[in-house]
Amino acid sequence: MSLINEIELLRGVPFFADFTEDQLRLLAFGAETRSYRARQVLFRQGDLADSGFIIAEGEVRMTISQDGMDLDSQHLYPGSLIGELALIAETRRAAMATAVEDLRVIQIRRSLFRRVMDEYPGLAGQIQDRMASRLANLVGDLDQVVDILDRLPQEPASMEDAMAFAMKDNS
Repeated sequence: MSLINEIELLRGVPFFADFTEDQLRLLAFGAETRSYRARQVLFRQGDLADSGFIIAEGEVRMTISQDGMDLDSQHLYPGSLIGELALIAETRRAAMATAVEDLRVIQIRRSLFRRVMDEYPGLAGQIQDRMASRLANLVGDLDQVVDILDRLPQEPASMEDAMAFAMKDNS
């Protein structure tokens, strides 16, 4: 994949919306293009995360498992960014990523991303503001869920509570 094609791919990823041409060029130049065969694992749930991946070609299945059971999965396609939080902070992978078909990705390591942020502190501020806004929206959504759960009838805590609850309904 040429540098120009990589820059165009990065430009289409919403996370990089605030990046200038020069900033995208710097990221693309320092990034690594990697290929995976169908059914090959990119990373496992719980692995340390030191980079993000942008899908250039192919499809990735993201799977969250617990106690050996798959709880949830989703499919990601070209232009998707996997692991954006890993670009900013040391974290662990929340899911396993597996190539559904032959796959090509652009891997951006956190160290490269931080170099770009160091060189362009204004951009770092924009990303920080965007992440803070997303976090505030998430907190608002969670508050709504808590409100809904608080309005649900509570289950009795003991047999005595159940009897008192049952007696109250019959009177």
